[in-house]
Amino acid sequence: MQPVSDRVIDIEANMGGFSMQVIRVKTGESITIRLTSLDNQFHADGGGQHQWAVDEFNVSVIAQPKSSSMVTFVPTTPGTYTFYSDICCGGRANPAMQGTLIVEA
Repeated sequence: MQPVSDRVIDIEANMGGFSMQVIRVKTGESITIRLTSLDNQFHADGGGQHQWAVDEFNVSVIAQPKSSSMVTFVPTTPGTYTFYSDICCGGRANPAMQGTLIVEA
C-alpha cells in the first residue's frame, strides 16, 4: 500500500461520471487520489469498477464496486492534463468520464 500524502483528494465515480471535473494541485506536491466507486457489481458496463488515470504522470487507480482505492503521486510538470476512466460508461469517449488536472507552478 502506498503512503498517504498530506493532501488527499476524494473523488466519487458512478455511471454518471466523476464528482469532480477540475482538480488543482501544485508542482512537486505529493497528492493522494482516493477514488470511490458508487456503483455495485451488477452495473452492466464495467461491473461497477471505475478508474482514475493521467497518462502523463503514469498514474492509475481502479476502485472496485462499492469501495475505494488510493494512489499517491507527485506531479512534476506544470500544465493542464486530462484525467479519465477507461473502464466504464463509454470510457474516454464519454465527457462525463473525464476531467482536468491543473498542475500549477
